[in-house]
Amino acid sequence: MRRGLLLPVALVPLLLAGCTSTVAMHAAPQATSVGCAGVIVRLPEAIGAATRRTTDAQGTAAWGTPASVTLTCGVTTPAVTGTPCQTVAGVDWLLGEQRIGGADRQVLTTYGRRPGTQVVVDPSAVDAVTVLDALSDPVAAATSPTGVRCLSATSGTA
Repeated sequence: MRRGLLLPVALVPLLLAGCTSTVAMHAAPQATSVGCAGVIVRLPEAIGAATRRTTDAQGTAAWGTPASVTLTCGVTTPAVTGTPCQTVAGVDWLLGEQRIGGADRQVLTTYGRRPGTQVVVDPSAVDAVTVLDALSDPVAAATSPTGVRCLSATSGTA
């Protein structure tokens, strides 16, 4: 009789693990590139207190419940821009803001890197400094600089 109870109890953690839903995302045009594969395998399991979640598109990642940080690799970046820029671990990041789904979000996009990477951050859940510190090394290791740099970039850790 005890064996009958052990099997259902043993399955509870497996069933609960499936409670966090997959984050629906869209793959970028260059999501299948070798560079994007390299970025994805190097990503951290957590950014601040937000843990990594499963996504449904290649070249993407998400952290937090609800998703407070999303990453899309393979995006096209602008050739010239006047957007403010920050350099972290040798990666130039364009610092933008956008209203998405009725909420203000920070949009961080690599500049002068191939393939491009874009990160959308909920600033009420995690600080952009924390995000840039966590993601710049994986991006630097897996993407190639194009030789284009931000003219007004500030260097150092974000």
